[in-house]
Amino acid sequence: MPSVCRLSLLLVPLCGVLAQPAAPPVFDVASVKVNAGSGEGRGPGRQKITFDPVSLSMTNITLKAAMGWAYHMFPYQVGGPGWLDTERYDIVAKAGSAASEADMRRMLQGLLTERFQVAMHRETKEMAAFVVTVAKGGVKFQESQEAGESDIKPGANMVLNVKRTTMAQLADLIASFPMPYPVVDETGLKGRYDFSVNLVPYVSDASKPQGVEDVIQILIQALHEQLGLKVDQRKTPIEMIVIDHAEKAPTQN
Repeated sequence: MPSVCRLSLLLVPLCGVLAQPAAPPVFDVASVKVNAGSGEGRGPGRQKITFDPVSLSMTNITLKAAMGWAYHMFPYQVGGPGWLDTERYDIVAKAGSAASEADMRRMLQGLLTERFQVAMHRETKEMAAFVVTVAKGGVKFQESQEAGESDIKPGANMVLNVKRTTMAQLADLIASFPMPYPVVDETGLKGRYDFSVNLVPYVSDASKPQGVEDVIQILIQALHEQLGLKVDQRKTPIEMIVIDHAEKAPTQN
């Protein structure tokens, strides 16, 4: 029977192997090129991002927008040189096998770091935000009983149908409306949920264009009354990434 010391020595190499973190996922093939000018001067609306389980395509994208997608952050959460907002790129990448959206984002992180020689750091900044919490009386929706990724579909007559969606994803969805501030999830709810939101009861005249303030108030009221979620405006710490260095011309491998 080996002594305790000998047994410990035998286990040290094994422990070292077990302690090694898994290698981050990478794309099998990827092309990162300066945009040829198809979107020059046409504004951020010309950017296009599409992806499926095996491929990612970004057309006329700024590095700020690409970094934002990679790290699941909005443009206001990405700081750095001014050219991050102006220089445009085309990115096409393919994975070796089906990957989740989270893995796609992680693969893009590595790709951008490699091709643009990105050096960055994280910091927290306090700023005005819309903070989502559970209203008094609790939520009015149930946790999803189905497996799978989030599914958000606009229905007829201003109804939004949501399946298997986290509260963080809901915060992102709210932020996609013309919100003047970041949207932060502080509900404490960790599951995936199913629900629908009907905006019709809050629109007095559907034929009349709604201003930004009207849309915000309609959305806040609908979330409160139909879902049991409260949205308050207040200052809160927001996580950011700051690009300390990046090359304008991406390398090609």
